[in-house]
Amino acid sequence: MHPAARVAGVRSGVLRRAAQRGAWAAAGRVPRPGAAVRLERLHTSVRCADSIYALASGPPPCGVSVLRISGAEAALVYAALCPGAPALVPRRAALRTLRHPTTREVLDTALVLFFPRPHSYTGEDVLELHVHGSPAVVRDTLLAVGAVDPAALRPAQPGEFTRRAFEQGRMDLTSCEALDALLRAETSTQRRLALQTGGGRQAQLYHALRADLLEAMVRVEAMLDFSDEDGIDDALWAPVRDTVDRVRTQIRRAMPDGRPAVSEAIAHGTQLVLYGRPNAGKSLLLNRLVRREAAIVSPEAGTTRDVVQAALELHGFRVQLSDTAGLRTGASGIEQQGIARTEAHVRDADLALLVCDAGEVCRELGGVPPCGATQVSARGADALGRLPGDELLLVVNKMDTVRDAPAPVPVDDGVACHVWQVSALHDTGVDALLADLGAMLAARHAADLREPPLVTEARHAHLLGGVLAALDRCVACAEDATLVAEELRHAAYLVGQITGETLGADEVLGAIFARFCIGK
Repeated sequence: MHPAARVAGVRSGVLRRAAQRGAWAAAGRVPRPGAAVRLERLHTSVRCADSIYALASGPPPCGVSVLRISGAEAALVYAALCPGAPALVPRRAALRTLRHPTTREVLDTALVLFFPRPHSYTGEDVLELHVHGSPAVVRDTLLAVGAVDPAALRPAQPGEFTRRAFEQGRMDLTSCEALDALLRAETSTQRRLALQTGGGRQAQLYHALRADLLEAMVRVEAMLDFSDEDGIDDALWAPVRDTVDRVRTQIRRAMPDGRPAVSEAIAHGTQLVLYGRPNAGKSLLLNRLVRREAAIVSPEAGTTRDVVQAALELHGFRVQLSDTAGLRTGASGIEQQGIARTEAHVRDADLALLVCDAGEVCRELGGVPPCGATQVSARGADALGRLPGDELLLVVNKMDTVRDAPAPVPVDDGVACHVWQVSALHDTGVDALLADLGAMLAARHAADLREPPLVTEARHAHLLGGVLAALDRCVACAEDATLVAEELRHAAYLVGQITGETLGADEVLGAIFARFCIGK
């Protein structure tokens, strides 16, 4: 299409929609200026050409489904679907009959709410339709919304409502990421962490860091503007150096080891692996732990040749539980591959439980160790199939097969060990095992739970690492004001990338918001 024709077509569409809205307003089908609410949108800090709509609640069937429309056409949708209805009062629910905009067929009876810009989730005019949650009602109502004006209304992309909130200044990028974490939270701990990080402490830290860096940069650039030399006077450098040191200290305190302060175990789950000899009862124990048939149980040794995984929640922590192939020598090719995977999973695990047959434990250790913390001989632990690790977590299974087993002879210089006695077959001792594992997780992450961490995203940690590097270079080139100003500017730019104030690449935003569901 010729550019002039394209421009003419766009202008024609805009004029047509404006005339249509004016005709409906004259007929009393949308509120007039000065009435309960003015629905026509005139200006915004960021102009989004299209209005968008989507299902903003869970998939039907359900009791109630929420359909969200955001943009300048929200008024048009209300007028078209509720012809002749009274004006809406902002943020107050009203019962309305929804009709198809062309056929006038009744679609549903719904609660309708209007949130005028800029005091809405997206910062735009937002219309919400709370309809009955049947698949047919939701589908037909969404089709009706799109039919109001196909040139101006389109289905939302994943995360687009939240992206518009970001672009309109309603949220910064750290708040968007915290919201994403909240929507994905599967455990109570993940929920608390997401709410804490989204409460504003992160944003306050990053905004303060950026403000300090910009102030220091302005000081240095002022020196350049009013001095004939590139060097920095000691008296003028002192406050700049103080700012640099303060920012570096704050960043290092927020992520002491250069990584996000919150562990991956909280954010993404603890990796817990069951390993041991074939036929030790690992698969049945996994089923008991997760309270369902997640793994195949067979009396034949070597049945499990690949890693079987299942999730559970312990004391508010998400745990990814893995049942692995039994460890033994002389295994076949396929089984040997499974053993190699077992060893890799144990190396990468947060917790690894060595599951042993009680009879074998009696033979190798001279008895069954008592439950709790103890020590066992290194030779016996190796004979049971222990893989390298800080502490041996030993689950003595099949306790129903031994009677009056003696305790082994105590050792003072052996391997630190924590012992549980269970019978997966009879489901005894399993609850105690779960309780102790939950207590271990709570103890490991007690500091994170007491004081919510400030740096929770790997993206933030990577950018803050760049800030520290820029500030180190800044100190190293302190005699050259031009280089100092440039490093301070770069450091401030990197902090701004965390909050979204200086994002230049649309791919970064796309990657973040693509994680959201369509209705968010």
